[in-house]
Amino acid sequence: MTPEQEQWLIQAIQELQASQRELQAAQQELRLVQQNQQVLIQELREGQAMLAQFFRESMDRFDERTRAIERRTEALERRTDEMAQEMREMRQEIRDLRRDFLERR
Repeated sequence: MTPEQEQWLIQAIQELQASQRELQAAQQELRLVQQNQQVLIQELREGQAMLAQFFRESMDRFDERTRAIERRTEALERRTDEMAQEMREMRQEIRDLRRDFLERR
């Protein structure tokens, strides 16, 4: 092998080694990016789970409040019906009293 060929071979090997180091550094960086992605994915999943739990709890509270309002509304409707019945009875009593009064005159 000539000295020029030997020099060329040494230079090619050095360039190859430098390329291998760059490749290894890029692979290490890729592994870090993948690890970061996994961490972000896990954080997103945890965030979604927290949001879902918050939403469920909010809907449960909303349902409870809605049922309470419905119960109060039903109670008020019953009371209104009772009062309307009492008013009808009172009007009937007034009519009866007027009739009795007019008949006694």
